[in-house]
Amino acid sequence: MSYENTSEYERFAEIYKVWTSTAASTNQNLAFYIDTYLAAQGTIVELGIGDGRIAIEAARRGCSLTGVDLSPAMLDRCRKLSAEAGVADRLTLIESDFRHFDIPAPATLITLPYHSIGHLPSIEDKREAIQHIFENLSPGGLFVFDDFFMTPQLMSHMRAVQLRAAYQNTEGNDCLLWVTSLIDELKQSISVVTWEDILDDNGEMQKRHYRRLSLSWLEPDQISALLIDTGFTIEACYGDFQRTPFETARAREQVWVARKPD
Repeated sequence: MSYENTSEYERFAEIYKVWTSTAASTNQNLAFYIDTYLAAQGTIVELGIGDGRIAIEAARRGCSLTGVDLSPAMLDRCRKLSAEAGVADRLTLIESDFRHFDIPAPATLITLPYHSIGHLPSIEDKREAIQHIFENLSPGGLFVFDDFFMTPQLMSHMRAVQLRAAYQNTEGNDCLLWVTSLIDELKQSISVVTWEDILDDNGEMQKRHYRRLSLSWLEPDQISALLIDTGFTIEACYGDFQRTPFETARAREQVWVARKPD
């Protein structure tokens, strides 16, 4: 089995660095997860490691991690970037689905950063992943992850057409990256649509490249029920990456900390 949107995610590897560097939450979630890794005692597993944006920085600070991702293109980028950073020996990379990854021994910490639980399209897929994560944690181990907190304001923002970034590609061409999202509130699904305009020296568009990324989200009560039904004890739900307790009126994220009982 694999994600329904694997090929979409593969194509995002080409623009992933620009995509993450221009996202509002990335600086905040970077600090949160690195602090979480540094506090961990034992085996750390990051699901959805992508190009290693978080893991490589944690490895620079002395952490050793196992990273899981289904995308060969993302894992290739992670290998390259970790080698350039001099920390390739601190990362073990596994190509696998969140629902079926195989690690040699139970972990003390498993994380799923950057709304990546949303790559699993249905609540049944998410339930299967959470059950598999539970089974691969040692007693007392932590599962830490975040999900979108979809408010009317966020949905309005995501539906707008936005110029996400202006940059040069590897060939030296000026590029503009645009984004909008199609949101189905009933299905709790998001279709992110990006288009990359590649310009010539006169500023005229030479080519336009479209990419889509299918995502989904869960409401807080759905996540809480999934965690409890699986056997987790919920230690915290934060409304942001500064660990502010979750309040519906103020929250910007759902950041969950769940523990497998001893």
